Amino acid sequence: MKAYTIDIAEYKIMFQVRGSDFALKPSLSQLSFLSDRPDYDIAINVIRDKINIPQVAEAVFTSPYVEEINGVPVKRSDKFWTVYKHGDYILVYTTMPLSDTIDEAMIVIRPGEKSWDIIIDTKDKFINPIAYPLDGLLLYYITALNGDIFIHASGVEYDKQGFLFTGQSGRGKTTIARLFDRAGAFVIHDDRLIIRKIGGRYMMYNTPVYEMERSNYCRLERIYTLDHGEENRSASLGSLESLTSVMKNCIQHHWNAALIGKLTSAIKDMTEVVDVRALEFLPDISIVDFIRNDSR
Repeated sequence: MKAYTIDIAEYKIMFQVRGSDFALKPSLSQLSFLSDRPDYDIAINVIRDKINIPQVAEAVFTSPYVEEINGVPVKRSDKFWTVYKHGDYILVYTTMPLSDTIDEAMIVIRPGEKSWDIIIDTKDKFINPIAYPLDGLLLYYITALNGDIFIHASGVEYDKQGFLFTGQSGRGKTTIARLFDRAGAFVIHDDRLIIRKIGGRYMMYNTPVYEMERSNYCRLERIYTLDHGEENRSASLGSLESLTSVMKNCIQHHWNAALIGKLTSAIKDMTEVVDVRALEFLPDISIVDFIRNDSR
């Protein structure tokens, strides 16, 4: 196809081909996010070409390639992706470690405009425009520029309530999602969630990570910061603790003071109305009843 639109967290993102010798092929993880609405919030022009970083562009942030193995981060390479400032534009250059056909790519972000570019160096005739890590990089800048929250977390809807569980790697985000799933809860996601204030309510949305995953969302009513413990136990956090405990698990690029300020303000506003608690838990089904009783 030459163009398609996906709806992620009520952001309508249209991808369109710029060129005549290739087509777009959304991944299986994107299929349930496809939208047939003609309107869009941002148009992404997909260009197949070599990557050319202007000499005057300033590198402002870089990230190594880190893979999580059994909950433990392992650095695979110093070279992964780099953010450049180029006048008013933001350039995000990345290697593509999980692709056999794409060598490198770059997102050209024009803040305040509805048209951005993704340039992909590949010989493929059919291109997934947000192959890893383009998906997370694109969603980060869409959410960050809009003042929303992109966070490593698990989210579930259980007993008509929306719970978000966040914490550092290995603290049990996936485990707790699986336990709630066994108990019949509706699992929103167990990896990356977007939180937005829509119609005066905080909503949490999943993002396309897993194949054939449905587009999911629910209202957010409580946040738990996770740790392992010898018993199930929760404790209320003060306003500053709530802000810092949530913020340290958000996806963020620490180079732009304005974007950091937007995120801080968004979390502060959210934690003033959404209860945040520290949770130590046992990795068994008992946590489900504990959370249900804790939220009453």
